[in-house]
Amino acid sequence: MSQTGTSAAVLEQLTRVLASDRFPSEAKLLGLRLLERLRTPVQIVVLGKPQSGKSRLINMLLGHSVYPQIADLPACEIVYGEVRRVFLIQQDQTVHEWHGGPDVPLPDDTLMVRLELPLPILNRFNLTEITLTGPSLRQRDTANWGMERADIVLWCTQGFDAVEQALWSPAPDALKDHSFLVITKADQLLMKGLLRDRIAALEEVVAEEFHSLYSLATIQAIAARTDSDPPEPELWTASGGHALYIAVLRLVDTGRRADTDNALLFLSRYSAAMAQLDPRDRVAPDPDPAIPPDTPEMLGTSQRNREIFVEALDYLQDRADKLLSAIEAPQTNSNAVVLEHCLDTANQLSALLQDFDATDAALGDLQEDVLESADMMLLLQLEQTEDAATDAVTLLLQLKKEMAEKTAG
Repeated sequence: MSQTGTSAAVLEQLTRVLASDRFPSEAKLLGLRLLERLRTPVQIVVLGKPQSGKSRLINMLLGHSVYPQIADLPACEIVYGEVRRVFLIQQDQTVHEWHGGPDVPLPDDTLMVRLELPLPILNRFNLTEITLTGPSLRQRDTANWGMERADIVLWCTQGFDAVEQALWSPAPDALKDHSFLVITKADQLLMKGLLRDRIAALEEVVAEEFHSLYSLATIQAIAARTDSDPPEPELWTASGGHALYIAVLRLVDTGRRADTDNALLFLSRYSAAMAQLDPRDRVAPDPDPAIPPDTPEMLGTSQRNREIFVEALDYLQDRADKLLSAIEAPQTNSNAVVLEHCLDTANQLSALLQDFDATDAALGDLQEDVLESADMMLLLQLEQTEDAATDAVTLLLQLKKEMAEKTAG
């Protein structure tokens, strides 16, 4: 089953069990939070100073010139909607539909503009553009507000100066690990002979503060993507647009996979209670798995190693689907079922990873982790307790997360 199919199956199962009066009430609050998380697209915040290329970057990601021409735009959230509509969110959180033109000033108490668009990709992620303007205290508050609502940040800049670095520094490490520094207008810097030195000067900062750095000739990237379908390959690649777009989608999918795994862990933790649910409250995933799209080649690994790595990730995804089915089915000893499933998964994964070039450090480290997990699961199986089953699922999902992050990197 593809990641999208797995997320949908887990979402449906979680919805059903939380609606049942047989599910433990003390667990529902956490379950409802997980449910809301799965129902909400991944939140991407595009941050930067005025004229730093944020609006064009958003247009490039969406593949359409959709950004609203509204005077004095403070912040703009772009979400899915059946038809194009613009709303104003006021300081008191009231929401009003906006019909003004580009030259009509916004009300003074406008906090944010929300743009609804009928673009399917907005079911995967939402975009919020936030401009850092005004006094330093206001910029700090604005940056913090953007970080609080973000799963991923794309910081647009031409230099990422000391002021920008100070604004970004308080970001949580988890957010920094899922954010990109984007040098926009890279074509202009290249023509001035500044791009290479600019990138070199930021290498150490990026290593500590971001997942990666990307340079983007934004106008060319937009032209390559919006003027032809599919995008014009050479221009799309040369502009830097293709690399950034793929990297963003990888992070989005990694984030959604983590949300799904957390929900699956929750369901496995309460598998004993689920076994008592009415059959009408249970739903099994689609048993006919679709072949997931190929994963882009990882840097520094051989083609065969890459194939094995992707195969192992697909195997773990399939086993996660089967675990969902296992904990849905009525069982006399659900803990034993979960523990046996996890142990068998670790053993099979260890056998699968035997066939690779042992000189590859990344795969060697992963193989060692899998062996350690298999040994730990063998000990957990002897306990046959609910806590042991939960720990086993946690180990399995941690392996899956590690593999997904290495694939995305």
